[in-house]
Amino acid sequence: MSGQLFTLIGVLVGAAASYVGGALMERARWRRQLSTRWDEHRLDCYLRYADAVKRFTSLAGRLAAGKGLFQLPQPLAEEAGLELMAEAELERGYAFEAVLLMGDAETISAARALQRHAWVLEQFVRDMRPGTPDDWMRAFREFQEKRDEFYIAARDSLGVHAKFRLRSEDPALLATDPRHM
Repeated sequence: MSGQLFTLIGVLVGAAASYVGGALMERARWRRQLSTRWDEHRLDCYLRYADAVKRFTSLAGRLAAGKGLFQLPQPLAEEAGLELMAEAELERGYAFEAVLLMGDAETISAARALQRHAWVLEQFVRDMRPGTPDDWMRAFREFQEKRDEFYIAARDSLGVHAKFRLRSEDPALLATDPRHM
């Protein structure tokens, strides 16, 4: 009788251990899948925001070229450009809301800093901030640094651990531009 009792206890302990182990494995797998699914949405939000900011600041650059603040091959006339810029700002705002919803604290802070620096560029082309071409370039470089910081925060948020250099640290950008040699 006692032999059967030990066998029964062994079977019950084995079954319980098997059940607990399986449940823990399933729970971990479900969490991994959920994390992956949210990472995909987060990536889409970050890409959409980066694209909207790029469109907005590209228009600002073309408008600045039209005002003589910047050299670009496709300057944009003020009347048409400001209307396009207003539409781009709306899209940037919508994309930013998605970052607020899906992003982590560091990425949201970086996105806020990026948009503030994009607005500085807008102030130049809307004549809300007086400046010279040097002032524009300084503001544009600061914007680029904030953009890179947003990319770093977004990559960290997504678990992308590949190296990324800030523009101010990149040897390719620090070297002499071959177009000016």
